[in-house]
Amino acid sequence: MRVFVNELKKLWNWRIVALITAMAALTWFAFLSEAIRSYDSLTTHGKYGSYQNEMFALYGDTLEPEELADYDIPGKKNALISKMDEIISNEAIFTENNIYSYADYEDFADNGNSTDLSEEEREIFNDTNSAMRSKLDYGTSVQTLDEWYASPLIRLQTLGALEHTYVDYEASLSRYIDNDSRPVVVRTAEKLLQMRNANLIRYDLITGFSLYTATIGVFTVVAVLILIAPLLTTDRMRKVNLMQYSSTIGRRIFRLQFAATMVSTLVLAILLIATAYIPFLAAGAGDYWNTPIMSFTISEMQLYNITFGQYALILAGMILALSVGTACFAFILARFSTNIVMMLIKTVPVVVAVAGIAVLSINMALSYNNIVFNTIYGRFDAPEVIVCGFVAVIGIIATVVVIIREKYVDAV
Repeated sequence: MRVFVNELKKLWNWRIVALITAMAALTWFAFLSEAIRSYDSLTTHGKYGSYQNEMFALYGDTLEPEELADYDIPGKKNALISKMDEIISNEAIFTENNIYSYADYEDFADNGNSTDLSEEEREIFNDTNSAMRSKLDYGTSVQTLDEWYASPLIRLQTLGALEHTYVDYEASLSRYIDNDSRPVVVRTAEKLLQMRNANLIRYDLITGFSLYTATIGVFTVVAVLILIAPLLTTDRMRKVNLMQYSSTIGRRIFRLQFAATMVSTLVLAILLIATAYIPFLAAGAGDYWNTPIMSFTISEMQLYNITFGQYALILAGMILALSVGTACFAFILARFSTNIVMMLIKTVPVVVAVAGIAVLSINMALSYNNIVFNTIYGRFDAPEVIVCGFVAVIGIIATVVVIIREKYVDAV
């Protein structure tokens, strides 16, 4: 036990800890804090404006038919159209173009798509349409993004997007069922039709959180390399291993070093994940912890009927698996490196590869937009999770082989 504790102390020396802490602070200010600010902005500035969040506050995790009727999306749209009709009646630019209602304006805007217009006519149309749209977008001069999203035209558009997601989704899902070649996507589309696409999970939460977590994954992989690799390399460089080989107990130290490596890797990874998760959850994502994520929008489909909390834990598990794999590879390569330079030459490409796997697997994980999922054409469930587990398994097997070999290696 004393030897094990000594190996842990060698791993967690103050210089390594200080370097990882400094890199963590840089990663936070360069990437993670901006992701949280973006998430906070999209609370009211997303494609649904503030309407989806309002529905979640009113009705909870799922939207029942009577709750959808109570929210009255058509009534809200009609109220905004009436407001725009009033703006149109008070602005000369509309009457000059024979536009007396929002319906007239829509017809006017549609005519602009005609291919019969000459270049000069199209330029005049674009200028006129832009001037009209500014009246409907802003009403009066707008100073902030909040004011722009409060304008009647933008609110009408966000309500239209909301209606497409929770009312007019059947045709889109049916097209996936009939035409998509990915079996998992087809199965999910069928389930979403049965459950009425009723989950009120925030539309940007999974996209934003998975990218945020992928960044954490990349940093964690790099941090594990910085923590683990110097230990064995320093021992080899100082010929400490030759003294260890002189006794049976000494040869066992290699196994204790691996045990210390695994414990340190898990502690570091869990610490980094927890520290990074807390600000994102505190920014509002924690409200969705028990909300099912399986949902469909025009640009996104979440494939599995699990809660956001379970999703967050799965992503954390993927990072842990990649961290274990990285630690194993670093442990092996450091064992065969006689100095720091050789260690870096060997380990950096491996860490770059694992970091690449982290990005490809964790970003958009469990979504039909995930790259790993689409690489295997959606033939089976969660290939991105399997890939991360595979990295850990291969790393552990390879390390066990090296540890067994170490008992019989010649001390030369």
